[in-house]
Amino acid sequence: MRTQPRLYRRLQREEDGYALVVATILMFVMMILVVVGLDAGTSALQQSQRGIEWSRTLSVAENGVNDAMARLSADRSSASACSTSTSSVCSTDNGQYQVSWSTASDGSITIDSYGYFPTKAASKISRHLRVTMEPAPAFTNALFAQDSIQIKNNEKIVGDIYSQLGVTIGNNAEICGSIVVANGDVTMTNGATAQKTDVSLNCSGKGGSVWAGGSILNSGRIYGDAKASGPSGTTCSAASTSYQITGGTVDGNATACGRITGTVSGVNRWPGIPTTQPAVQPLPAYTFDPANYPGIHCYPSGGTCGATTSTTAVTLANAAIAATRTNLMGTYAIWQTTPSQSTIVSLDGIVLGGDTTIVTNAPIDFGNTDTVGLTSGVTKATFTVISLYQPTGTCSDQGGDCSIYGKNAIVFAKGDATDLSDGVAGLLYTTGKMGFKNKPAMEGALYAGSMDIKNGFDIVYNPRIANILGFGSSLQPSLWEELDVG
Repeated sequence: MRTQPRLYRRLQREEDGYALVVATILMFVMMILVVVGLDAGTSALQQSQRGIEWSRTLSVAENGVNDAMARLSADRSSASACSTSTSSVCSTDNGQYQVSWSTASDGSITIDSYGYFPTKAASKISRHLRVTMEPAPAFTNALFAQDSIQIKNNEKIVGDIYSQLGVTIGNNAEICGSIVVANGDVTMTNGATAQKTDVSLNCSGKGGSVWAGGSILNSGRIYGDAKASGPSGTTCSAASTSYQITGGTVDGNATACGRITGTVSGVNRWPGIPTTQPAVQPLPAYTFDPANYPGIHCYPSGGTCGATTSTTAVTLANAAIAATRTNLMGTYAIWQTTPSQSTIVSLDGIVLGGDTTIVTNAPIDFGNTDTVGLTSGVTKATFTVISLYQPTGTCSDQGGDCSIYGKNAIVFAKGDATDLSDGVAGLLYTTGKMGFKNKPAMEGALYAGSMDIKNGFDIVYNPRIANILGFGSSLQPSLWEELDVG
């Protein structure tokens, strides 16, 4: 038998124990992998638990916001049970919170809610939510009347118009927006237009349509669609002179319960077609609550503001307004016993130093040929004028028994005409009658039971007046943000 060489036997002996070394190394690597895996799992579990606690803390802060919303919906003057300015806390299943709120002069409410986990005293996580609440939008039209609207010659309106009983648009008047009349006619005289875009008025993206729960008597031009609708149950006919569209030009589609005459440039021309009339829209209801207006100036000053009247309320308020006429700001509530045209609140020649609200049951007069301006250094202000006065006589652009009246170029300072964020944005609101004469101009909106506006009233709808305090009880979030967290 042949024996192995000595060198081979020596090399073979030197390999003894190699497998043990390899096995030891492999076991060491596996142990490291196990430790790393266990550490990763523990870390993942901890991160998962942290994520759960983080989310729970957010829900705790949200509970604070919901608590604030519920209390404010029931009573705007309510206080927090666990204010951030105290040591009190409110508890939930997932932690504790503190919440406070403040009301600005424009009616917006800022809510600050802090959520803590597991408790404030032993807080591992805290989250801070800030929510800004505003009244739900109540004003979306440039002009709104429960009765009829008379828009005289050459006026320029940027924004939509609503009337329950009828709209008459004078010669060459320009409406950059849509017109809706629930139960009446729309009359457009020579050169009157309802437009979608008007570069000269910085207006674009409007509907330019006319929809009447009656006839559209058109001697002008409608750039959008036109629709004349009859009441439910009306027998429509392409030859009928009821609920018709007559004359003028319609660039869009035309639909009428009655006949259609004039030029229709749109694809469709549909006479004798029944359609539903526009819905009747109520004038936004106003509720006076003195708690809504921090620092309110009330006349009379005794008793409960809004429930107590005085025979001298207007006299005292006019004196106070006159004393600050060149820097008017804040809220003035004026409650006159037996208001009439002999107890008029005078806003003649006022200059605003900031946001201003006038609320009264008396008539209001803007005087003659004046500008509602801004104090030097002030670039913008919201001006809300509310008259709850109910006239018994006639009100027109010539005056008379009006709730709100102005004569000869009552102009609201607009600032940069292309910038709606500056200047005076005004809301003039009355459940009664409104009249203006001879070239007044403003940004904002006019809302009234009825109105008569003559000779060049230029109004541009400004969305800054959409959310005005006191109209509607509901509040809605306009900004929801998370601030500093820990």
